[in-house]
Amino acid sequence: MAAVMGVAGCAIGPDLGPDAVTGGGGGGDAAPSSSKAAPAPPALGAPKTDLGWKDCARPSAARFGVPAPGGVTVECAELDVPANPDNPTGDTLTVALTRARVAATPKDAAPLVLTSGSDLPSSRTLLLLASGPGRSLLSQHPVVAIDRRGTQTSGDLDCMTRIERSAMSRNGLPEAGASGQSERISRLARAASSASDGCTETLTPHQLDFGAAFAAADIEALRIRWGVDHLGLIGVGEGSDVVLAYASNYSGRAGRIILDTPTAFGSNARDRAAAQATGVQAALRSFAQSCAAAGSCPLGADGMATIGDVLAKGRTGGLGGLSDTQALSAITTALALAPNRPQAVTDLASAVADADRGDTAALKALTERAEGLRTSDGQLVSRCNDVSGPIGQNEIPGLIDAWTKQNPLTGADSALSMLRCNGWASATPTNPPNALPIDPLVLAGANDPVNGAGGADALKALFIKAGVTPTTVSWDGLGYSVLARSGCAADTVTQYLGDQPLGEPTERGCPT
Repeated sequence: MAAVMGVAGCAIGPDLGPDAVTGGGGGGDAAPSSSKAAPAPPALGAPKTDLGWKDCARPSAARFGVPAPGGVTVECAELDVPANPDNPTGDTLTVALTRARVAATPKDAAPLVLTSGSDLPSSRTLLLLASGPGRSLLSQHPVVAIDRRGTQTSGDLDCMTRIERSAMSRNGLPEAGASGQSERISRLARAASSASDGCTETLTPHQLDFGAAFAAADIEALRIRWGVDHLGLIGVGEGSDVVLAYASNYSGRAGRIILDTPTAFGSNARDRAAAQATGVQAALRSFAQSCAAAGSCPLGADGMATIGDVLAKGRTGGLGGLSDTQALSAITTALALAPNRPQAVTDLASAVADADRGDTAALKALTERAEGLRTSDGQLVSRCNDVSGPIGQNEIPGLIDAWTKQNPLTGADSALSMLRCNGWASATPTNPPNALPIDPLVLAGANDPVNGAGGADALKALFIKAGVTPTTVSWDGLGYSVLARSGCAADTVTQYLGDQPLGEPTERGCPT
């Protein structure tokens, strides 16, 4: 396996409010089930054989350029897993795990396994959780993040050239600046095809071993190591695909299924990209409106117009070397991970406004951080392994035109980004689970700057076919991960992890 191993107001998030409130205008205590009582959920247990955890709070925080979460013990460990779960005696690779707990966390509490898939390193998502209102969950359960195989801390892949990486991060825009649309599309398609050839050659015979099904197999390896019968699983964003793949491939082992701002499992590339364009556009609008509502917003009277001006300058070479794609990624990543305080919005708005005036220093710093979190070789390989229904190069111009009319700031970028998997052979898709051992808990965020907000609705058909009735908690705040940003959502998760079903109502809401 040598080749693989080489390889309201400006605040983001909610005001601290009451516990979960019912949706649909309802009030009062949860009503009992209308028919016979639901069976008790599977018991979650503490590991019988744990990993060799070591304190890593400071290096983890330093790696991501954030403060270590106060009052939280952050520990790291590694786990060797089969590269191919169908051949457990063959090649192996190492995945990284990060655990967060507090002094009050019971020593015999069952850990929860968190994955944010290929969106962001799961360890970074865990630090977001441990630093905000969602950390209240840690008083009942430790949370263990498993970084996806092949990504930055889990056997970081190195299979692309610098030129290919640059083309991907800029979506085909040359470093010199502006180019015609057809030239940009051709440049991106060539780079993607070249990257797929290089990664296939470097990773063979494991070039298709980085999709969601293999990430789910790594979670199963952790369960076996722990010696527990069932796992409590948290899938954030694209990590929800991993959790549902686990529930499909390891039937009955998913003791709890928490899907936080989920993506649309099994959806094709076009539908995913279209939903992302719409959802991220909505998140940007929420950002501009929140900043304006606080008064004296650095973005000015029309924040969306200011963001649009910055992106337009990126397309024409007027953003100090940054492309429109890089600027958009910098803004959305900063929104996704911003601390829960008003100054975070003001700081980002200032960076955007400064760039509009020609001072791009702050935006460039945000760009570097975003690229380190979201555009590694391993993340691209994982996404391309999972792509379904790839789009032909000749279809992109029409999609750019149609989607830009609907979503002026995000449509073109979402359409172009589909070409990053041009020429890559995707893995066999994982079938959706035809049954689930427990009703899932869905945390539906309205303004996710990474994936948009349509995934929760898209999963309804899957749940019907699986014969389950999820409880859905809606949250209208801004940011990545409802659980990380809402103490109300964390309280609902804690209740869900208990030994009794949540019961009615199945539609709830949390304050923002």
